[in-house]
Amino acid sequence: MGVKILNYVLMFFLFSMVGWTVESTYRSLGETFRARKTTKEKKIINSGFLNGPLCPIYGTGALVFEVLLTPFKNHWWAVILLGMVFADIVEYVTSVLMEKLFHARWWDYSNEFMNLHGRICLKHTIYWAVFSVIYVYAIGPIYYYMIDFIPQTVRYIMIGVIFSVFFVDLFFTVRAALGVQKIITKTESLRTSVMLAGEYVKAAAENLKGSTLAKYDEFRDTVASTPERFEECRAEMGRQIRNARAQLEDIEGKEKSKNYSSRVQRFFRISPSISGKLDRTVKELEERWEEFKKKYGGSDKDGE
Repeated sequence: MGVKILNYVLMFFLFSMVGWTVESTYRSLGETFRARKTTKEKKIINSGFLNGPLCPIYGTGALVFEVLLTPFKNHWWAVILLGMVFADIVEYVTSVLMEKLFHARWWDYSNEFMNLHGRICLKHTIYWAVFSVIYVYAIGPIYYYMIDFIPQTVRYIMIGVIFSVFFVDLFFTVRAALGVQKIITKTESLRTSVMLAGEYVKAAAENLKGSTLAKYDEFRDTVASTPERFEECRAEMGRQIRNARAQLEDIEGKEKSKNYSSRVQRFFRISPSISGKLDRTVKELEERWEEFKKKYGGSDKDGE
């Protein structure tokens, strides 16, 4: 491994750690401030995707600044403009890839001023512009000055240890993220099934003559092969919706879950977009179920 590549790898991990420290401190202080106004327990927040103290997007940003911006260090205006563009590209592409891989948003700027698809926004673009200037004219030179004091052999040992820990952490984190994906996909699938069932029942009801409620037996025969089958489907639908609510409360609960790992619970705590999406889906399921019961009968004990 060349010295230049070695320094790049160390840079990636160093700034991933620095970025994680800054972001986690910022979010932890915000949580502490909010906790003063409520009865909530103060907690230190690990805001990174990984379980360890690394936030790779910051390491990637540092590498982008080093490789693509330092050649323009004699033109400060180019550093600012290119820093904003390149950093936004990294953030946008990372958001798209993670959503494609895990079917979930890990950050969402939809409520921010001048955002693009909720993936990047003006406020964070300005942050990146500031960071690009600080890196090119201060942090970058300091990094290379200090790295020269570390013997090359020691750097290789550091890389070996860091990579070992990193890949173990990545393995367990990806497994937990796939668990999050499975939960969301399952709930969305249930939502789709309920919506389709509602449309099917509605279409069947419209084909009946007279009032649906007055011809309940005929209605049941129309939407299912047998009245018993209709009752079974309705009961199963109610049971699955209640299970979805129980699952959500279990994941978001303060106590350690018996069904989900602490890594899975952490993803829901640090990402409002993920927990919010699941919560909205479950609420919609419950609302649809209440409408169904009012129109076609049924009780809260269905499926128990």
